[in-house]
Amino acid sequence: MVPLSPIAYNPTPRIDRNLSIHSFRRYPTVPSVARAAMQADLPQYARTPTQHQHRTSRASANSPATRHGSSSRAPTEHLYHLTSSKGSPWLTLKMSSNAPGSKYLPVFFEGEAIGGTVALHREKEDAIRSISVKVVGQMTSSVTDVLTFVQVSETLWDSSTSSSTSSDSSNPTRLVGHYTWPFSIALPHHCQVKTSSGEFESQTFLLPGSFTERLARVHIQYQVVVTVHRSRFRVDSTLGTVFGYCPIIRPEAPSVARQLAYMNNTPLPGPEADPDGWKCLEPLHIRGSVFSTRNVDAICTLALAKPLCYTRGSVIPCVMTVETTDPQALDLLSAPRSPVVRLLRKIATGEATLGSSGGKKLPGLEYEHVVQALTTAVWAPDTARQPHRRTLHGEIHLSAGLKPTSRLGKFELSLNGASIWELVHSRGLPPKAAAFQPDGGDDTVLQQEPVVIGTVYAHGPRPIVHSPPGYDDASSVGQASEFRAFR
Repeated sequence: MVPLSPIAYNPTPRIDRNLSIHSFRRYPTVPSVARAAMQADLPQYARTPTQHQHRTSRASANSPATRHGSSSRAPTEHLYHLTSSKGSPWLTLKMSSNAPGSKYLPVFFEGEAIGGTVALHREKEDAIRSISVKVVGQMTSSVTDVLTFVQVSETLWDSSTSSSTSSDSSNPTRLVGHYTWPFSIALPHHCQVKTSSGEFESQTFLLPGSFTERLARVHIQYQVVVTVHRSRFRVDSTLGTVFGYCPIIRPEAPSVARQLAYMNNTPLPGPEADPDGWKCLEPLHIRGSVFSTRNVDAICTLALAKPLCYTRGSVIPCVMTVETTDPQALDLLSAPRSPVVRLLRKIATGEATLGSSGGKKLPGLEYEHVVQALTTAVWAPDTARQPHRRTLHGEIHLSAGLKPTSRLGKFELSLNGASIWELVHSRGLPPKAAAFQPDGGDDTVLQQEPVVIGTVYAHGPRPIVHSPPGYDDASSVGQASEFRAFR
């Protein structure tokens, strides 16, 4: 992260990087400080909704606060100052945002204006040419490679055009007294980046969300900066702060059958009863041995709920079917802890060619792809049992602080649902059956399916979570360190 010098940052404000306002009511998976930024408006586990709750849910879904994932509470006010040698503030930046408190950095959602006021108080005459405010979005991949993908500025006061004067000032270029200027800057929804040749790509990208993690080699940061421009031989004064930005990624509405299940709090219909609501992956042919005495063949099919876009703070519904003619192998492979389906996150970055160096390639800055397993599906067996077939219903819990899917130039933050057959004591992804030994070795990813992580709910009834989250998942541990890094 490249600091803006000589911007004066208030050392006390901290940011809660959980920009979406969601949380679990019974099974918290994020730190208590992060939960303070969330609203308890997620559906509870397996509670029967009343007609009044249905009407309230439909009404609140159309409100601006719900569309942005925020509550109806009053906006939080943030104050930043530049002080004189005597300690009195002479330049003040005041902003209002969706942050849970003034000790956090400001938080804004897509479509919201970055607004506030700038106050100037001078006891003595100060020769000022102009005062401006700008919002900057930058992606940093090294100290020397900084990409400015969005920059919007607004002039608050200009000595050459302004006719406003204070009661204590007769010269508009020498300001003395107290002045206040409001500002409101709207960020675009999309942006463009430069290629290695220095030209803009024809492809446009959705403005990415703020992204900074302790071990990540790429950081995406937004800042608002106020600049007091002085004469040629005098130093300008700058005041600013970093703020969090969250894009609005909304899934399409699920199938009618699944919406009815959510409204009536009934089990979700499977792929056979609701073929339009599921994407069935290619069947997997699994071969292995049971108790190292006999070989068995099985067919496993994974289905993910459509559309393949899921709101963070909710779950990914999934169904696994296991088919084999060996009764003992069928019981082993269909045990709830046997199939391993995980959510994998990939952070991919290319060469450092997007920065302010004019598109020139910087040697030695080609980054590898990083893949991290975040969370694992929780399974429950179907009550219906067939002679040679078993069905498991599962949910992959998505942390409320999970970073949404984003892409900017050669930077990509993507997620995949991966099914793996895993042996006991192994860390890979094939069935995790105690007496089943699959062929092909351990740590084998059998299938992957790209999914999109959204930030707001789809229109219609909200998903109902039927299972508690797994507390040993990497998503819970990773989010804790991430929250600490942004305060």
